[in-house]
Amino acid sequence: MEMRGEEGEFRKEIGTWLLKAELRSLQMEKLRGLLDYLVLRLLKNQSMHGYGILSAVRELYGYYPAPSTLYPLLSSFEKKGYAESRLEFRNGRPRRVYSITSEGEAVLYFVEDLLNHVMGLASLK
Repeated sequence: MEMRGEEGEFRKEIGTWLLKAELRSLQMEKLRGLLDYLVLRLLKNQSMHGYGILSAVRELYGYYPAPSTLYPLLSSFEKKGYAESRLEFRNGRPRRVYSITSEGEAVLYFVEDLLNHVMGLASLK
């Protein structure tokens, strides 16, 4: 009988571990879908270079986007007028620093309003 108790605890631990892994996967999926919002939110607070944005997203949200995901996003923001960049030199090294534009702020506020609306609808049920 004792064996079943240990086996039951083991299954419970495995179930908990699998649930945590599944929730982590779900979290990463949702954050991936919100990366544009997260970047605009960071740029609203301060101008940043690409590596600084990557580091902040990792530190604040626990999401690790690849540079190959972030830099095309920043480029698309510039093309759409949501962000602008300038070249700065620090310690003799060039860095492209990104800032949000008024168009980017408008998109940021729209997305925030939309997210708040969706959350409000969800809380009504």
